[in-house]
Amino acid sequence: MISYPVLRSLWVVIMVLFCTQLYGQVHDKRITGKVVDQHQSPISLATISLYDHSEKLVLSTATDRLGQFQLKFDQAGSYFVRVRHMGHQDQQSAVFEWSTIDLGTFTLVPLANTLAEVAVEGKKKIIQIDGGTLIYNVESTIGGQDVSVLEALKRAPGVYVENESDITLNGKSGVQILLDGRQTFLSGKELTDLLKSLSSNNLKSIEIINSPTAKYDATGSAGIINIKTKKNQVSGLNGTVTSTLAYGVTAKQLQNVALNYRKDKLNVYGNYSHTFGHYNYLYGTNRQQNGKAYDSHTDDVDKRQKMSTQVGVDYNLNAKNTIGFLANGNFIFGGGITDTRTAISTLPSLVMEETLDAINDYYGQGTARYNFNFNYKYEDTLGRSLNIDADYGFFDKWNKNLQSNTYRDQQQTLLQENLYRTLNGIDIDLKGIKLDYGMNLWQGKLETGLKYSNVGSRNNSRFYHVGAAADSLDNRRSNDFHFDEHTSSAYVDYKRTLGKWSLQGGLRLENSRSTGQLFYKENGADLDDEINRNFTNLFPFFSATRPFGEHQTLSLSYAKRIERPAYADLNPFIYMLDELSFWQGNPFLSPSLTHRFTALYSLKSATVISFNFAYTDQLNAKVTDTLDSDKIVMISKNVGTQKHWSLTLTQNLAPKPWWDLTFNGLFYYIQNDVSFDQYRNLNLQQAAGRVSLIQSFKLPYKMKAELAAVYNSRRLSGANTLSRAISQVDIAFQKTLLQDKATVRFAINDIYKGNQSKYTQNFPGFVSNSYGYYESRQVRLSFSYRFSNGTAKAQRARKSALESESGRIP
Repeated sequence: MISYPVLRSLWVVIMVLFCTQLYGQVHDKRITGKVVDQHQSPISLATISLYDHSEKLVLSTATDRLGQFQLKFDQAGSYFVRVRHMGHQDQQSAVFEWSTIDLGTFTLVPLANTLAEVAVEGKKKIIQIDGGTLIYNVESTIGGQDVSVLEALKRAPGVYVENESDITLNGKSGVQILLDGRQTFLSGKELTDLLKSLSSNNLKSIEIINSPTAKYDATGSAGIINIKTKKNQVSGLNGTVTSTLAYGVTAKQLQNVALNYRKDKLNVYGNYSHTFGHYNYLYGTNRQQNGKAYDSHTDDVDKRQKMSTQVGVDYNLNAKNTIGFLANGNFIFGGGITDTRTAISTLPSLVMEETLDAINDYYGQGTARYNFNFNYKYEDTLGRSLNIDADYGFFDKWNKNLQSNTYRDQQQTLLQENLYRTLNGIDIDLKGIKLDYGMNLWQGKLETGLKYSNVGSRNNSRFYHVGAAADSLDNRRSNDFHFDEHTSSAYVDYKRTLGKWSLQGGLRLENSRSTGQLFYKENGADLDDEINRNFTNLFPFFSATRPFGEHQTLSLSYAKRIERPAYADLNPFIYMLDELSFWQGNPFLSPSLTHRFTALYSLKSATVISFNFAYTDQLNAKVTDTLDSDKIVMISKNVGTQKHWSLTLTQNLAPKPWWDLTFNGLFYYIQNDVSFDQYRNLNLQQAAGRVSLIQSFKLPYKMKAELAAVYNSRRLSGANTLSRAISQVDIAFQKTLLQDKATVRFAINDIYKGNQSKYTQNFPGFVSNSYGYYESRQVRLSFSYRFSNGTAKAQRARKSALESESGRIP
């Protein structure tokens, strides 16, 4: 943990720099002005942006309650100011040279006061580029609406979801997922469950950050995906209600309600969404091990219902100070059942000896996730800003499972039957506080900050043998696992322009101190094992960006990243699919470190080409390994090193006024040098590709259509998993009604069921072939209605103090 003297010294540096800004910079020039409406009334919180001659944003601010603004800067050149305020037409000043200048009064003319026209003004391309960030505008799509956030995420460029649990970016695992810059609380399948419970109708965009700066937590070896909800709302009382019916194998109902009320300095907003219905999954494995073949098939019915809600309040104390409170809740409840049948045969004759039928009846399941955030923000017209976030979150999950294992011979005669009951509980508390300060310094922008978080996890697992009279506890398979982690970090980041180059560099210091305790019984005695860890790492970042002409930009960057184990992966408890297949945690997992190099070229923000290279040490991957003579275990291990090269192309085209195309192509190459033990060393190399094309069409009678297609080639994932090629085609139609306040959408996903995975995992003495299908083909029909009685204003975004820790649960 960072010592108090170090933290105190960093804080002194911040305050000295703050005071320097208050009383220094005598050479700065000031731009002043005022913004009013057509009735000459002041407009507060209008956005004032300063651009240089190449239309590159230099800095921005907002008007105060009197409609006045002031920009302070100290770099010679030619500039102009653009004034924006939702519900009004933009205004722009003439170009002026570096000097102290009063631009006078900007009078903003309102747009017609209908939500439809505001929507037209805000229409965006499906994919945009902002610096080094690729932005997928979900709200600009048709097929991206009326689905879960997970389904919308699958359509983002370079994103792939493996087996509904592992999210990869540009073919690499280790993605950090943020929701509006805040923690998600979950990872793996629990994260995808959360994203399934959230409605894409609340989404504005998905930001893909391949090379995060030092301001971001260092977690995320493949980069960061920030899922942003809609922030532009209409003043007064307004909202949207959307109802969707979907059918795949069974029927589902999705509901979403978003409300906002804004008056004067107060803004209250919230949303609710649910997904009701069952989801059917089919998967299986055919493996050869120790002279026998095990051919298993599983029918999995997920009967859980998913609900999500959010409530937030923002209050503007004055033009410079804002406070806010945000509460999130996510709830998953209901049963589920898996039915697995395994045929056991002798090699090489493949004569079946016996079968194993295993049924997991999850007769009780519940998950509750809560997070509370308090935020304070100060921002003035001189470029100074202070942001403080305090967070508290807790996560509670439990399940009750009754599992039967029935063995029969070739004549279906009962050989043996075993019945087990497992009771599992997970409780996690998260606390965090984060401070960020920014200021103009030496003709550039300095940002610095501190962060502290504490995570406490309690995992209680009980395994019973079910008998005729009573259940008996199996102490060998039961445990109580406690995990506590304290993380402290500090960063400094500086950005400025030198000639035509925009340079940015930063350094982040992170210390993680954790204790894992395993309590168990052996031979009637209470025992415990303890694992203590203390990691301190420096994470540098550097980027250089240069424009070529008016529309071309080249950017080069380097970042060091870390991937810490998910909390659940550290718990050594064993979960059974059946008596021959297990999932198990690994308390000896270490973090993996990644060095990333990125080169990005953009042309008119319509063509984006990116090259990435990443080298990862202590690669953390989920592997399938042998256990005893006839069992397999799925476990996370540090298996070795990985080299990852990728080349991406994103292209926006408009061949006709009624026809828009968005293309994304990815080519990547992976080299895994991994070792399961001293006898099993693998050097695997694989080239792979992914292409996606979204076509949008304007049709008569206020109708639109969208055709989306994606193809993933044969690829290598994890340590040694080789997957076959898959593809998917979606089609969607949309029509507006009732003076554009209502929208009807009809869509079909995965028309020909091409999204069916097949993959292999092999090493000496073991061959495994698996498949999976997750009900991707669905038909959807939705109706959405919007109501409003005011002009549009913006909610503010915030970042949480726990955006990386909670992403590792559970």
